[in-house]
Amino acid sequence: MRHFLIVALLVASLFAYSKPPKKVATMRDAVVSVLVYKNGELLRSGVGVFVGGAGELISSHSLFLDCDSAVTVDPRGVVRPVQRVLGADELYDCIRLSVLPDKKLKPMELSAAEVANGEKVYMVAYGAKKSGAIEEAVVEKRDTIAGSHLYYTVALPYRESYISAPLVDAEGRLVAFLQSVEGEDSLHSFALAASYAKELAMKATNYNSERFSRIGIKKALPSTEEEALSCLLLQSFSSDSAAYKNVIDDFMAAYPGSYQGYLHLAEYNATQAKNYPAALSCWEKALALSESDAEIYYRKANTIYSQKLYLDSTANAIFPLDSALQDVTKALALDNQPAYTRLKGDILYTQRNYSAAFDCYSALTSTNLVSADVYMLAANCKEILGDVDAAILHLDSAIATFGRVPVAAMAPYVMNRGLVKNRAGRYREAVLDYNAYANLLNSNVNANFYYLREQAEYNGKMYRQALADIGVALIMEPDNVLFLLEKGRVCYRVNLIDEALPALEKAVKLSPENPDAYYLLARCQMIKGEKAAAKENLLKAQKHGHPSAAATLQELK
Repeated sequence: MRHFLIVALLVASLFAYSKPPKKVATMRDAVVSVLVYKNGELLRSGVGVFVGGAGELISSHSLFLDCDSAVTVDPRGVVRPVQRVLGADELYDCIRLSVLPDKKLKPMELSAAEVANGEKVYMVAYGAKKSGAIEEAVVEKRDTIAGSHLYYTVALPYRESYISAPLVDAEGRLVAFLQSVEGEDSLHSFALAASYAKELAMKATNYNSERFSRIGIKKALPSTEEEALSCLLLQSFSSDSAAYKNVIDDFMAAYPGSYQGYLHLAEYNATQAKNYPAALSCWEKALALSESDAEIYYRKANTIYSQKLYLDSTANAIFPLDSALQDVTKALALDNQPAYTRLKGDILYTQRNYSAAFDCYSALTSTNLVSADVYMLAANCKEILGDVDAAILHLDSAIATFGRVPVAAMAPYVMNRGLVKNRAGRYREAVLDYNAYANLLNSNVNANFYYLREQAEYNGKMYRQALADIGVALIMEPDNVLFLLEKGRVCYRVNLIDEALPALEKAVKLSPENPDAYYLLARCQMIKGEKAAAKENLLKAQKHGHPSAAATLQELK
């Protein structure tokens, strides 16, 4: 009799333990199976938990890596596609997503109270038709993470199938969800406070971070217009035009009264969709909504100019370069910003209105947009207009922007000043700038530089230096016909015929249809008294179109 009583008490005790609180059992509806796919093929499956009434889902971040779609299946068999990623954290392997909420969706409520050490919690597993296991566990340890959130260690044997399963209190309120475990401890499970995952959100600073880049499900915009606009701007620089369009659509749906959505849509239509009438319509809608028309006129002009829409015959009918000039002029009339002046100068420069372009660049020299490039553009205008001295003065100013200590960044502007002097016939001055350019780059220059400097030296009658430079160019590129011809020309000029001949003979061999090679070789042979060979080469030069070959042949008669 006593034995029977003991057995009965044990059975009653086991039954009492296996039966969870009623409110815990009702939470099975909130625990769902999550199926993730890539290209229509099942990639992997896991568990998720619905939280709150807006279709929010908490699950494992690693579950969604490399997927392009996902669905949830609740215990009743209802399938809901995952629509958006709302936030994620790869460190604690959690993610917050959303599905379209409906009346049958039964979410969990977050527990407002912390669970103390020694208190019971209940793990609710997923199971079809509410068959998911419910296991009792005791909190053994609590750690604090991220300032105020708890990380629990519970006395519950670890199972991989329970990753992301919820831990709830006796009232069925969500306390935490289980995480994956690394190591040998299979007697305990670890759980992250649900409050941590519930606070995961999109921000402009993490929108394009690695935590989201491997997940193909659409991302939600941040919750504030300012952050959402920052995301929109960042996405405009992305090479993924489809993702950019998705962000534009989401922004316009969230903020239909904002002109920024239409402004970005206009730029998308103009530069990526190539739908020019739609772009024009969007710019007009942006102007109707905006209280900042100057920005819209500027952005429109900049899009036309920077994307060279005026060079596209289809786009040019709607967006000629003159329209960009008109728009940036309107922007300047409303708000005299240096950036607008710079764009106007660039447009005028492209239209070859160098005098007006110079006025714009000159105006920028007293603003915060003054730079070496601005001075160089002003110099280009002055040179084209025939004022070489003014061009050189502006290039001096460009170089001066770098300070007194020579730096490599000066090099392009020093070279440009040398080119201006060379084109103006100031060859020796040009050579000095070429020398300075080489010094700034620690003589790390190519063969073309030595040829360029040799040209100025030759024209400046600096023959010894010219011979040295063309010699270096040929050491670097021994089969360059242009360099071989130049060496022959310089040697012929200073009567070094024996040095000219090998270079010209090699040029003829490498370029047998080059009339200059035959002509120069013939002139050298005439000096050497080799009339027959000279005549033969002059005839070849004449055959290939050299303008002086016929007259020189008369000299041999």
